[in-house]
Amino acid sequence: MPTEGRNLPAFAAEFNGWVLLFDSGEDIQRQIGRAGIGLNKRMCVFITHMHADHILGLPGLLLRLSLLGRIRPLRIFGPEGLIEYVKMNQETINLGTTFEATVQTIKTGLIFSAEDLSVNAFEVDHRGTAFGYRMTYQRPTGKFLPERALNLGVPRGPLWKALASGDSVTLDDGRLVTPEEVTGPKPRPLTLVYSGDTRPCQALRDAAAGSDLMICEAMYTSDEAGIAHERGHMTAESAAQIALEADVRLLALTHYSPRYGDGSVILAEASAIFPRTILARDLMRIELGNTDEPVVLEH
Repeated sequence: MPTEGRNLPAFAAEFNGWVLLFDSGEDIQRQIGRAGIGLNKRMCVFITHMHADHILGLPGLLLRLSLLGRIRPLRIFGPEGLIEYVKMNQETINLGTTFEATVQTIKTGLIFSAEDLSVNAFEVDHRGTAFGYRMTYQRPTGKFLPERALNLGVPRGPLWKALASGDSVTLDDGRLVTPEEVTGPKPRPLTLVYSGDTRPCQALRDAAAGSDLMICEAMYTSDEAGIAHERGHMTAESAAQIALEADVRLLALTHYSPRYGDGSVILAEASAIFPRTILARDLMRIELGNTDEPVVLEH
């Protein structure tokens, strides 16, 4: 349940003019405004499972986007039942939109790609069908090397930009120059993994392998491991163990029970196993890509 200082699940990944929203808990329309995220950007929504705390904010978000005059299409991905849920809201609360909204039932594997970014779904072990998501960004080229371009006779300007973006170009004399000829090695991909709600499972371990950021639920401490398993959730200890085995760069814990107050006991249990652990907070921002390690910004 939401508390005074912490709302229900919703995580936005901003990328090159895109907003990828993972889950849509209650009050998302107000929170997304507080976060300063533009609501007419290219946007997709990814729902992990059909439990109320993860989806009740979706109708309000769609209505808010319409009230603000959104015109860009919106794609919504999620498990079986999501299409019926949206249809039911259309029929009962007059949920119409000013924009094209497409709802798609998903299976495991690649479900979305745009430019150099992809999102894969993997099935986790909760109560009923539930998914986690792995978002990966791979730069198309390495660092652009101007001296190589000049040596090959590529003039400054648009051709340099095209090569740096991963496109081959043809010179006036008919020669084809490829990006590999004028760029360094590609950097490693950047990866964000969101567990959704789940017991510890191999699919999450595999998806999290080598990720820059793993956003993981930690509903209970290990003292309540039995209840966690019964209810399809994770302990802080289990989340940290998966992060350790998967060699993630940063673990952000969320979805912990209000019984743990400010979450310090959750953080302590996980940090004892995996020191690179933080508690996710409302409006927290984490930057990936500008440094070797994720950067947690104040909120």
